Amino acid sequence: MAACPDQEARLDLHAAGALEDDDALGLIQHLEGCEGCRRALAASREVLSLVALPPLSPQEKLELEELPRRTLSEWRRGARRQGLGLRTLGALVATAAAVTLVLLVPGAWRVTGPETPGPSPEAVTTRPAAETAGEVDAETMAAFEAWAGLEPLDAVLVEDSDGWDEDLDFDVGETL
Repeated sequence: MAACPDQEARLDLHAAGALEDDDALGLIQHLEGCEGCRRALAASREVLSLVALPPLSPQEKLELEELPRRTLSEWRRGARRQGLGLRTLGALVATAAAVTLVLLVPGAWRVTGPETPGPSPEAVTTRPAAETAGEVDAETMAAFEAWAGLEPLDAVLVEDSDGWDEDLDFDVGETL
């Protein structure tokens, strides 16, 4: 008598110990009444016992016990190496950004000293094209002030030498 065709796959899985508990319970109930399936299960177990691995040698047991410690040690060493590399890379990127900023924005790191009065507006009749290119028209400045919620930048209160505040008009390009 042969095994039931619908149970053959489940018999092999059960012989290997890979069958889920619910399926194993159903198969065991089936085996109580089916002689062909019991014989097929016994044959599968016999074949699987022939391919079983030999017991571990003492050296293999020692290596298997040391495996978690060695793995953790290697992981920590790699994490240290990676952290050092990332810190070095971060320092290099920060240095490159600082150098780029200094080179691309030449006036950003200028040390300012006491201001010297420049020529009066009446003395300068024409302005070079480079100065007029940096000017912002009044409409753009008003839109910016409205967006930023600022007071108009038309006048600034400056305290002069005798303690009085006076209004001074200035161009947008001048120092605030």
